[in-house]
Amino acid sequence: MLDMCEDPDSARVAALVSQAVQTRRTTTDRLRRRLEGRPRHSQRRLLLGLLADVAEGLESPLELRYLREVERPHGLPRGNRQHRARGTARDVYYSEFATVVELDGRIGHEGSGVFRDMRRDNRSTLSGEATLRYGWADVTERPCLVAAEVGAVLSRRGWTGIIQHCSNCSRSQRLE
Repeated sequence: MLDMCEDPDSARVAALVSQAVQTRRTTTDRLRRRLEGRPRHSQRRLLLGLLADVAEGLESPLELRYLREVERPHGLPRGNRQHRARGTARDVYYSEFATVVELDGRIGHEGSGVFRDMRRDNRSTLSGEATLRYGWADVTERPCLVAAEVGAVLSRRGWTGIIQHCSNCSRSQRLE
């Protein structure tokens, strides 16, 4: 596994790590121990960061991109990853603000999966929670707008923080 992570493409390395852990082929602890035994790995720094993030509950490259391009650089509060409620896992749950962020790729979100998500969103709304749903293009092409939308909902629900404008924020992506 670590040999495959010598790839210079950090997105590919992130996908390999998150997929290996999500499918239970390995664990973050096992990968970290193996990495410690290889002091000359070309992606050591990237892998250590990825392993820390995946250990928090990140299960996909999209969830990783949300954490690293939306939540952290814009100063959003830290969400709970893979929060279990009513028999389902939510990608990101801001419990203090009763807000759910779902990050949807294609797998599991087509056909009957769309209706499963709709039912889950309806249950969340009935219990007083707000659900925001984003796909790959939202998070990767418009992370600043996503952060502004999430921040606006969190603010309406009691968050007193301020959205930070990252170095990539442009006027066209900001929600004013």
